[in-house]
Amino acid sequence: MDPALLLNATYEPLSVVSWKKAITLLILGKAEMIEPQASVVHSATRVFRLPSVLRLLRRVSVPRSRVQFSRTNVYRRDGFSCQYCGVRFRKEELTFDHVLPRSRGGATNWTNIVTSCKPCNRTKGDRTPEEATMPLLSQPKEPRWWPFSASSARFDEHPDEWKPYLWT
Repeated sequence: MDPALLLNATYEPLSVVSWKKAITLLILGKAEMIEPQASVVHSATRVFRLPSVLRLLRRVSVPRSRVQFSRTNVYRRDGFSCQYCGVRFRKEELTFDHVLPRSRGGATNWTNIVTSCKPCNRTKGDRTPEEATMPLLSQPKEPRWWPFSASSARFDEHPDEWKPYLWT
């Protein structure tokens, strides 16, 4: 049985919860089901359809921390796609690329790092995208906070029902 995406009353994603927590929130009247799963669970007297997406009925205030800068989170931000050729790769086939090379003072941060495949990274070398005539498909920026399950590092691994709520 799969976990569920929990939304705030304002439809903002809050977290990923277990199916047990999702059912508890529904039974207590604290949430409503937005998207169901195909699975059901049985109690002694009832059958419950498991939620894939549920929404709290009252808004909760949750402070957002910044997304930690890491190689995996850069790959997530860029959709596991090379920002030069646009091809999707497995994590092991990707590298970081400094848009402004470090040898020219480029920092290692959200706005100067993009996901690159190894061939594009070698081709670009110690040049800017303009000098290498390799335009970026998207400008790097610090991502907003996003929930994701620890077992699901790629966007396409989330259930389809979650996708409209996870990325804007």
